[in-house]
Amino acid sequence: MNIRILTALGLCACIAAAGAAEQKYPDRPIRMVVPQTPGGSMDTNGRALADILSRELGQNVVIDNRGGANGIIAGEMVAHSLPDGYTLLYSSNSIINNQLVKAKPTFDVLRDFEPVTNVGKLPGYLVLINPQVQAQSLKELIELSKTVRDPLRYGSGGIGNAQHLLGELFNARTGSKFVHIPYKGLPITPLLANEVQIAFAAPTTVLQHIKGGRLRALAITSPKRWSGMPDLPTTSEIIPGFVYEAAWHGIFAPAKTPRALLLRWQAEVAKAIRVPKMRELLENGGYVPVGDMPEEFRKFLEGELKQGREYMRIAKVVPE
Repeated sequence: MNIRILTALGLCACIAAAGAAEQKYPDRPIRMVVPQTPGGSMDTNGRALADILSRELGQNVVIDNRGGANGIIAGEMVAHSLPDGYTLLYSSNSIINNQLVKAKPTFDVLRDFEPVTNVGKLPGYLVLINPQVQAQSLKELIELSKTVRDPLRYGSGGIGNAQHLLGELFNARTGSKFVHIPYKGLPITPLLANEVQIAFAAPTTVLQHIKGGRLRALAITSPKRWSGMPDLPTTSEIIPGFVYEAAWHGIFAPAKTPRALLLRWQAEVAKAIRVPKMRELLENGGYVPVGDMPEEFRKFLEGELKQGREYMRIAKVVPE
């Protein structure tokens, strides 16, 4: 048989095999790594999304909680995984902060991952205190931090975490004396126990504690008031111009994941966040659903890196 015919037949066979493999995808469970211990907003939103995706895909999307090191452990795991669509990372903006806070970061968000889609943006964090703190407003809290003998401590998920930067931005902007205490995850339990007196969090994870009187919300850092707590002032009402558009949740795949799989995941996630139950969860937590294309998400991340460097400079965080 003519060599050209053999080559053409071989090429057709390869294309057919690839197409068949793609049609079968997914044919086993998918692991979605969350760089947070159970109970945080990433875990809450990620689990709800995984449940919907599992039903739509006909395969279990299994949440794998890998807290610690401000998300670095989870990021390294996914960055080193096979780019076959069976391991994904559900992360927040901490993935950006990790890159900026390390002098020699172990991964690069735009080099070692393929951005899939931005699930949702959180316009602001709630400023929370333990009710034992004798402050009824953000202004009182700032002034109290300057006079108390024992410093007012605030918790975050680690050095360079968004909440860490927010606390240092408060100090730089207002002269407050908040002292940072890093944890492996969202420090709500330490806040409830008064190990730390201040924390910043998405509404999803703390509303029950606020309603139960176990925590007190003083403000929200978003550009405008949150509809879920319309009487709660924004930080800019108290500190002119102080806005901290807190966080976002996004999905990443390992670098070199085929574009067809990226587009498949983007489409599935965009559809899932339109499901009323999922949309309601996001919006009740203060998130604005997004579901953008991979290219749009990549451009957004480039902007986040630029802004993050400026926050690091203001907060005087030196890469280590």
